[in-house]
Order: sequence, then C-alpha cells, then structure tokens
Amino acid sequence: MEGLEIYLGNLPPGLTDHGLMIQLRPFITDGLRIKEWSCQKARGKPWGTVTFLHRTNGERFLIIHGEQILGGSTRNGKPRTRARLTLLGNGVYCKRSDKRPDPFLLKTLVKAVEDLELQDEVEQPSTNRNVAFELHRLSCGHYEYPNGKFAYTADIEWPVTGVIKFARDVLIITFEFYGSPIRMEVPYRTIHELIDTAQPTSLTMTLWEAPRIFLVTGSSTSQDLAFPMIRAAVSALAGGTHNATRTRLEKLPHSSANHAEIIGQSLVYRLQVSPTDFNAKLRRLKEKERLTISSYDFPNVLLGRTYVADGMKTFKSLLNECASTSIVPFDILFQFQALVQNSYLLPQTAETILRRLCQTVRTPSTNVLKTNARPSLPFSADAVKKLFSQTPFPGPDIEASTFSPDEIWTYLEANEKEIRQGIKKELVSERARQNVVMVYKVQVTPARITFLGPEAEAKNRILRKFPGHIGYFARVQFCEEDGQDLFFNNKVSLDLIWKRFNNILLKGIPIAGRGYNFLGFSHSSLRAHGVWFMAPFVDQNARMQTYFSVISNLGRFNKIFSPPRCAARIGQAFSETPFSVDLEELGVDIQYIADVKSKDGSRVFSDGVGTLSRDLMEAIHAALPGNRETTTCFQIRWGGAKGMLSLDDTLEGMVMRIRKESMVKFESEDTQNLEICDMGNKPIPLVLNRQMIKILEDMGVSEKWFFQIQNRELERLRMITAHIENTIVFLKRQKVAEQINFSKFIRRLHRLKIDYKKDEFLCSVVEAVVLKEVRLLKHKARIPVEKGATLFGVMDEFGFLEEDEIYVTFDKKKLPGTRNLDLDGKLVLVTRSPALHPGDIQVRRVRMPPSYHPLSSLSNCVAFSQKGQRDLPSQLSGGDLDGDIYNIIWDSFAVSTSKLEFKPADYPRVSPLSVGREVTREDMTEFFVKFMATDQLGVIAVKHMILADMKPAGTVDSECQLLAELHSTGVDYSKSGIPIDTNKLRNLTFTRFRPDFLAPAPPTNIVSRTEIAFETPKAPSQEDDDDDAGPGHRYYKSEKILGKLYQAIDEKKIWKRDIHQVVNRHGVSVWSQLLVHINDQCQELGRVNWQSAMDEARRIRQAYDDEIWSATMDYSDNSTKGLTELEVFTGSIFNKTGALTRRQRDKSIRLKDDFDRITKWVGGLIRKKVMESREDDDNYSDYGESNEDEVTVSESDSSDASNDLSALELSIACLHVSLDRSTPSGRNGSNFQSFRIMAAQCALSELEVALMQHRMDVGADYVAANGR
Repeated sequence: MEGLEIYLGNLPPGLTDHGLMIQLRPFITDGLRIKEWSCQKARGKPWGTVTFLHRTNGERFLIIHGEQILGGSTRNGKPRTRARLTLLGNGVYCKRSDKRPDPFLLKTLVKAVEDLELQDEVEQPSTNRNVAFELHRLSCGHYEYPNGKFAYTADIEWPVTGVIKFARDVLIITFEFYGSPIRMEVPYRTIHELIDTAQPTSLTMTLWEAPRIFLVTGSSTSQDLAFPMIRAAVSALAGGTHNATRTRLEKLPHSSANHAEIIGQSLVYRLQVSPTDFNAKLRRLKEKERLTISSYDFPNVLLGRTYVADGMKTFKSLLNECASTSIVPFDILFQFQALVQNSYLLPQTAETILRRLCQTVRTPSTNVLKTNARPSLPFSADAVKKLFSQTPFPGPDIEASTFSPDEIWTYLEANEKEIRQGIKKELVSERARQNVVMVYKVQVTPARITFLGPEAEAKNRILRKFPGHIGYFARVQFCEEDGQDLFFNNKVSLDLIWKRFNNILLKGIPIAGRGYNFLGFSHSSLRAHGVWFMAPFVDQNARMQTYFSVISNLGRFNKIFSPPRCAARIGQAFSETPFSVDLEELGVDIQYIADVKSKDGSRVFSDGVGTLSRDLMEAIHAALPGNRETTTCFQIRWGGAKGMLSLDDTLEGMVMRIRKESMVKFESEDTQNLEICDMGNKPIPLVLNRQMIKILEDMGVSEKWFFQIQNRELERLRMITAHIENTIVFLKRQKVAEQINFSKFIRRLHRLKIDYKKDEFLCSVVEAVVLKEVRLLKHKARIPVEKGATLFGVMDEFGFLEEDEIYVTFDKKKLPGTRNLDLDGKLVLVTRSPALHPGDIQVRRVRMPPSYHPLSSLSNCVAFSQKGQRDLPSQLSGGDLDGDIYNIIWDSFAVSTSKLEFKPADYPRVSPLSVGREVTREDMTEFFVKFMATDQLGVIAVKHMILADMKPAGTVDSECQLLAELHSTGVDYSKSGIPIDTNKLRNLTFTRFRPDFLAPAPPTNIVSRTEIAFETPKAPSQEDDDDDAGPGHRYYKSEKILGKLYQAIDEKKIWKRDIHQVVNRHGVSVWSQLLVHINDQCQELGRVNWQSAMDEARRIRQAYDDEIWSATMDYSDNSTKGLTELEVFTGSIFNKTGALTRRQRDKSIRLKDDFDRITKWVGGLIRKKVMESREDDDNYSDYGESNEDEVTVSESDSSDASNDLSALELSIACLHVSLDRSTPSGRNGSNFQSFRIMAAQCALSELEVALMQHRMDVGADYVAANGR
C-alpha cells in the first residue's frame, strides 16, 4: 500500500489535530469526496501534515491546493511560492513531504474504512448535533419547599457571561471570571433532570455528583491572570504535569463566597441563558433524547428560604454537641450526617429531626422515670439508613410533605417497627460467623467528601484486636467523582487535587463529632488508593487508643527509615485475614529455621516460605469453614512475619517453623494468633492473558494452539444458551447465585417443561454472564487452558527435586478433565503474571515423588527445587514464595512447539528510599499521595503491548525489554519509593497508534435495570472538538497473534445469533406456570394454608429487598448511583466497556460473598432452618453432572413443631408475595425481582420434602393395614 504525506506550512499555531481536521474537511471530504485521510498537528507549531491512504488522492489534493511555484527565489535561496489553500485567514503552503507515510498510520486508515463498512447501524451526526446557549448568569443552589411550593434557592451566584454547549456526551460550560478562563464539564449520565423555565429563560439541572471544574491554563487569556486565587493556584503548579492545558480545580472561584463549603451538598445549578432562539434550541436539545427535560416556572419566593452554608455550620455544631454529651449514639449521628453530606436532606431538615430526637431522649417516659432505666431511642441507625432508599430527588412532581421533618419522622418510626421484628438478627450473626464486620466508608473526590455504610469488610489484625470498637475505624477511598481512579492525563494537571488529598490525610475528617485521622494502608489498598483512618477511643481495658498506641502495639518500626517500606510493614496488619487460629491455645511449638540459599549466598530458594506439622494443619482445618481437608499450604500473617506455610509430614506434634531472615519483616510481640490470608484448597483454572500470549508467540508456540483453545472456549460459550444442559453446567461452574443453587432452579424449570427464557430477568442473568465471558475472551484474551492450572508456589523442603525440576500437585476432583492425568517426566511451561520479559516463561520438567515420600503429602501447589545457582521463582517476573501464584501449562502441543527459551531477567536490587531517621505519619501520607500522582504501571504495560506488536522482534526487542525493566521498578515502587525514570519512558518510540486488540469494546448498557443492550455507534461529528472524554487513540489491524485472535471474535454477531435470543414472552408467565404446578402437587397433601402466612411473607420480602438495595449501593463505585439487581444477583459489576477495573474486580468478589450471605439468611427465614453454606462445590464429573438434585428427608426436613406456620406454607406465600410489583421509591428505586427466584426455589424444595414424607407415611399406613 502506497500512501502520500503532504506537508502543510504556515498553519495557525493554535490549531489542534482535531481543529485542523475540521478546517480541512470542507476541502477534502466535501470538496474532493475523499474519505481515507488523516492529519497531524502539534499544538503551538505552525506546521503539520495530511496523509492520504491512496497516493492518487494526495496528488488530486496537490493539483488543486498545492503551493504554486512563482519563479525566482527568496533571500534564503528557496523558490518563491504562493499558497492556494486558506485556513482561518492564513495562506497554507502545501507540498509533498520528503518523508514516507507512517505505515501504522496507513493501517489505521485501512481499519477505519473497514470498520465503517462493517457497521450495520450508525447514529448519524445530524441526530447528534451540538446545541449551544449563550450564558448570562450561573448559580449553584438547592431545591426546597417554602410555604409548600417547589422552589430553587441560589446559594452562590456568578454574574458571568459565557457559552453552554450540549456536546455529544457532556455539557460544557465555559466563561471567564476576573480574567480567568473557567471550564465546567457535566457528563450527561450525571444529570438527573433538566428543568427549563421561560421567565427568565434558564435551565436548572439536578446532578448526581459534583461537576468537573478546570482552569484553562493553555489559553492566551490565562497568561495574565487578574484573579488572585487563580493566580496562586497556577503558581502552585510548578513541577506539575508537563504541557498541561488545563488545571483541575476543587471548586469554582468566587470573589467573596467559598464554593467548597457547599459544592458537595448543593448539586443544583441554574444556567440563565439568552432568550434568543431559546425555544428552538430547547426543541433541538429534546430531540437528542439524552436528557430528562421538564418545564416548570419557579415561584418568586422571598420568605422562608434557607442557605446551605449556614445550615451546615449549625448542623455540624449540633452533631458535636450530641457527640460530646453521648445523648445520641454515634451510629445514628453518622447516618444523619451522611444524609446531609451526600445531599439527600438539607442540613436544616436533618437538624430539626435531630433536635426532636434529642428532646425525646431528654424527656423520658413515666415508665423510664420509675425504673431509672436509660431512655430508649424511638429509632435506630438502621431506620435512619433506610431513608437513603426512600428519599427521592426534590422536583416539581414531588410533594412538599416528602421532605417535611414530620413526614420523615413518620418514616423513621415505620422503619424501626419493621426492624424490631428481629428478622435481620440472623444476618448479623451470619456475617459474624464468616469473620466479616461492618465498617464505615468515606469517599474523597476532587470536590466532595461522602459518607457510606457501614459495609461488610473482612477482618484484619487491627479490627480483630478491637472487636467492640469497629466504629472507630473507617475505610477512606480517594477517587474521581464517579468513584473511578483519577487517571493520568497529560492535558490536565491534578496538582491542586493531590494537594487537597494530602491536606485531608494530614488534617483528618470530622465525622459526627469524632475526628478520624490517618492510620495506615495495606499494599493492595495503596494500589486501589484506599487507606484506613481511626478516631481515638478508650478500649475494653480502659486504655486510650490512638494512632501511636495502635501502631506501637503491632511491633517496632523505629529501625525502618524508608517511608514506603515502613508503610508496607505496618500495612501487613491491614491485610485481609478472614480467619485466625490461637497458637497459645493449641500449644504450638514455634521454631526458627535458616533460609535455603545458593552456594554463594546470593540467592534465596526459600524466600518467604516456612513449614507446619500435620497436627497444626489439621487444627487449622478444624477452625476453617467448609471443605478444606485438601489444603496443605497457607498464606499467613503472624506478628511481624508474612509468607506461606507448607506441610512438612516429618514434623511431629504442634509445630510451626518460620524462616526469620526472609519471613520476619519487623519485630513484634503480637504473636498469639496465626492469621490466614489465603490457602491452597483447590487448583485455580488457568487463563491466559495478553502478555503471556505475546511471549508464547515469541517463543514459537504454534498459532494453531492458540486458535484451538480459543475456538473451543468460543464454541462452548456460543452453545450455552442453545442447550439447557449447557446452561445448567455453565451456571454451576460460574457459581451464579450459588447459595440459592440457581443452576438447580433452571434444571427444575426445564423438567417441568417451563422455559426460563420466557422471564426477562432469568434470561438476562444467563445472558449477562455469558456476555461477560465473551468480552473477556475478545478484549482481554482471557483464554482458558484446560491442560493447565494456577497454584501457590512453595519449596521442596526435602531436596527431592533436582535443578530445573518441579513438582505439580492438585486435587484432580476439583479440575475438570484431569482425573487420569500423569505429569511425571513431562515438560511444562511455567510462568507468573505479570509477564513482560521474554524470559518470564520457562520450560521445566515435572517429577513426581513416590507415595511414601513426605513431598507427596502436599496438594494444590507447585513445589520448586532448592538446588542450582538460582531459584526458579525469581526468574519468573521476580517472584518469590510468600504467596505468589504460578501458572503451569502441560499441553503437549504448546510445549512441543515452544522452540525458543529466553534467558530470564536479572534486575539489581534497589535500595529503598530513606529519610535517614524514624519514619513519621506525615512521611507515609506524603508517599501515599505521591504514589497516586506518579504511579505509571498501567501506562508502561500498555506501551509494552503496543511496541511488542509493532516491533518485528516482539518482546525480545530492546525497547520492550527496557519497558519490562521499568515495569519491574514500577511494581517495586510501592515498597521501595523509587519511581520509574520518566526520561527513559519519554525516550522510547512515540506510539501514536495502537493495535486493534487494545481498542475499547463497543459500549453496552443495562436498560430498564434488567436487560443488556449494545449502544448504537456514533459517527464522528465536526462539533466534537470540545467533547473531551479522554485521549483519542487510533487503531490499526494487528497482524500478530493477539490481533488475529481478537479479529476472530465478532462479539456483536455472537450476541445477536447465539446469546440474546428473541423470545415471545406473551402468554402465561414462568411464575404462573410454576404456581399451577405447586397447587396441583399440594392437592396430594391436602389443604396447605399458605394464605395465613402472607403477612410474614411480606415482611421477609421487605427485609430481602432492603438488603439487596443496600448491596446495590455498598458495592457501587459511585456513592450516589447504585448497581442494578442484575449485577448483585450475578455477583459481577457490569462495566459498559467490557473490562472491569481492579477495584471493580475486588468489589465483585465481595459482592458475591455478601449476596450469598443474604440469600443464605433469607433461605433460612423462609424454610425455618439454618441453611448450610454452598461453598467450594467444585467436584466436577466428566459429564458435568452432580448429585445436586437428590433430596432426602433427613437433610431437608425443615418442619419445626414450635412454629405455627410450616415452611411449605411460608415459601408458597413468599412466592405469591414476590409476584406483587413493589413501588420503587428513592433515587435508586427499582422493582426488585430476584426474591421470586428465592421463594420459588424454597417452595419447590419444601414441596419435594413434604411429598416424600407424605408418600412414606401413606406407604407405612398401607403396610400396617395389610399387616393386620
């Protein structure tokens, strides 16, 4: 392919790439009818280029617009020319470039043409045109109801003029304030409602979250700033983001008022606009169909208005008063402050209710006076928290009484009445049994601080030490307004935001009369930008606990002079450790043993791993829930030690052996409990990723193998909805609603000849999970490898393995297709993620010990040799044995075609950053913020994938190997404090273009909170220059294996043909058919009086729906917008781009666990028994069948003679109640549907038991009668 690049001289310097494209489009696209072209222009430079895919088109352009040779020469000796193209008043000189077109740019043009041809439906720019209004005045305020009338009150006003532009996906407001150019961005998804008003012409918008505010630092007007605050802000940016054209602000500047005081609570903005063409523009805005728009003429109310800033001061003063006198418990105060802080209630409203509560407590009843008892509170914190689900946005259609203190008090009393029925007590107990505690959460964004929770959190050492004071600890998350990470963007300086975050870390956060301050963070929470705060308290031993006492009780850190390393060591106490074992109670003999090293002492083969005896292992098994008998290695925290413990069957009695040099990180006397972080109780199915695939390709692994395993998985996914047995096995393996046993429910429906697809929610559950797997396959290359496993790494303690040998062992019942597997003597591929260096995948031979050998006692791990010059784990991405997991592939096709094996990387150890003195709390908070601002790990990983695809040598290329080294430095940055050398990063090949496999997935959304739909692709608009959703990347068709695998999957085609099947849902519903079946079966039993159980059924449904609503809010990234019920039920957060963030993956795991706890609790309520946990049910047969359908009277009998209602009657009543449509209330209100699945499954199980018992009784009577 031979394109043509044309040089453009004398361009207006202020033009951008996009601006130049807009200016050239009339001449090229419209004038010459040429579509395949692209232009490049560096901001601030007077030159650029335009590249044509086809040389002939470039020559056509030059014939018309190329510079004209006039004859003669200039003073520089160059030929005199005349421009024949004018852009923005400049004569532009166009000539053939002396450079060849960038081949990757030409590839992006080819791909753009192909993509356009493949689109079956595109939203045309005509339906997506921008709508602009002239801004005359801006204000920020709130809605209220003075004299019962819905009204808007401005808290702060800005008498400014500017432009309001409704672009494709975002509302952009630009204006100048005292000479400072300000830009405010409001994504459409954050606008709840837009109200248009005729007098004066204005648009008033209610927001879910605070807008994003910027100072436009790159404009000419911002060079001589008149406004002191902005000038100070810009001067503070020295050393900040290079070439940033905008500075992110935490508030809108104002000459006298402080916007920061109200920006989190006043989420209503009024935009007074020019009356010129107002109605016509409004009509065009409504035609976009992107916003909810209503009309309302606000009354001009002079009396009865309130102001948020004044209200906040009075309200916080009352909170402090209540806290100091302990008249109202902290948990209630927290919920009231959260309602105000998160903009659910006005501070004046909350203050009135809180004062009434104080008065009620201060004025005890006659009975209380007689008994001298403490006055009881009229409602609890849970009753107050429920207001979040009951409080709507104020609006023209919402009654004034909804926000009156008297009405809210009535809601609180009704909520408390429900709570005091005691239904939730068992859920609290269930969480306690699973070592989960309820912790307060705080979200800190560039503009707001919001309060959440309390939410379920796994225990750690700190929380375990103070079980009665959990409320004095809080998880604090630093993030964007929508809950996502703040991403590096070279166009935007975040220096002021980092400064804000640092101030909060230093000064703390006042919450309901308590002062919460920085305590620490774990390694994982550092990467997730989360920390722990605490408020001082007096513990159960009457000792005052503060930051200093809590930290000093953990151990001695005064000899650690590196802030990141000190933080990491303290952070061991914040690692999630769901289980613990009391070593003193067991009488464990703790022994210290030496590390195993190479002959020269430079390599540690036992880095991070110790041993334990069988007796101790079995004692740990007894303390753990569920099926753990195959667990022989544990990831632990103990005092100042961390790492793994593996079984040593030669040890007798209760023995634990710790390697002091590699495992003990700091001195500690807090050694009573052994804490368990994780354990090797089953093999983890191996899944490839993009980095592994690229290295395997460079090693010579056959393309056929990659396509073979991808096609096998793709075919499996395509057939899931085609055959019901496939659906059932898939749901079981994915553990969807595992505690309900959802897969069994689908099987039961099938056996009753009821098609689950007739129900939209049931169908969406299956479709959502299948689509998630398809998208992971295509966009992340997450390809399952059947002949492989992921296992914890330990060391061969007995010297059985020779150098380059490993021992792979796992429970074959828990990994499909491995029942007859024999790996002895086989070569395997061994690696560890992340793998970027070509030597991060090695080939080794498996050796199996004889059955009598102590090494054979291990299970669900890979044991590495202790012999040789260098340990294998350190050769695999710098791994060790303190809890790292390793990937083993024994597929003979992959191993045999792996022709090359590269020398592993060996990077020198870096000395951690030192301050030369004892580390202070301020040192650690400063590092935390610095890490957030400078962590480049994601940037490096993406750059590595791009260059590995572009360079002929792939990962072996020198630039890729340098990136692998930088990535290793970045991984260690969290502990060393040594950031990557950004100069090395900048000196690498500039990657303007990206391979197609890095392109974002076609966006999908959950429509009506239950159904998944692909967004219609949007054609580019000429007016989108300001619609800055992020960096605009261009993609080319990759010709390497990752590109080929990506191109082989057409997710939209698979969605339409195989997953999302159009079903006629008219006629009798799934649930009506199910009720007919149940009623028919009940005829055999005689009368089943389910009607008498309706009241209890309604209470159970309400309790279930409340907990589901809490889960939608607790596990959402966005503190104001909840998840959908579909996400909660599937245990997986839905990301419209198809790939979850690290935080979303972690939250999905916790969400699934919490949903299982909720369903276990509700199942017990309905069936009147304690339900068993259905965890770790991984025993697969080769045919995907199990004994899950077997029912016996002994294990399922739920009858309790003391109960007036039988479990069968209650479960049938619950099914009837579940079919009533609930009335959505509040801001995230929804008609939840999953309770009917829960009730139906319980009813079917109880019916089976009752029929079995009935038939046995009838049979016994028959035998007795005939026997007489």
